[in-house]
Amino acid sequence: MEGENHANNYLVVNRVEVLTENCNCCGGGFVGGPGGEKALVAAVSGAGQPYFFCASCGDNIMGRIQSEEARKHYVWDWVVPLKQTKTPVQPG
Repeated sequence: MEGENHANNYLVVNRVEVLTENCNCCGGGFVGGPGGEKALVAAVSGAGQPYFFCASCGDNIMGRIQSEEARKHYVWDWVVPLKQTKTPVQPG
């Protein structure tokens, strides 16, 4: 529908950041309901932006990490959906 914002917008609670992309692993969305869900955040040095993973992918990743040093680069956060708003159509 023209003029509607179709981006998935999520608030990453503890990072106080708005996320507009889906899971960096599976490409799926983060939240199944208005209450939100946990998400894994990976801070990779030199990469600039952190990587975000849905709960399922995050559990899989954390289950495979063997090094305590590597675990220090990951933190669990909470992601909630932001209300979708309509973007005004510019006259033209």
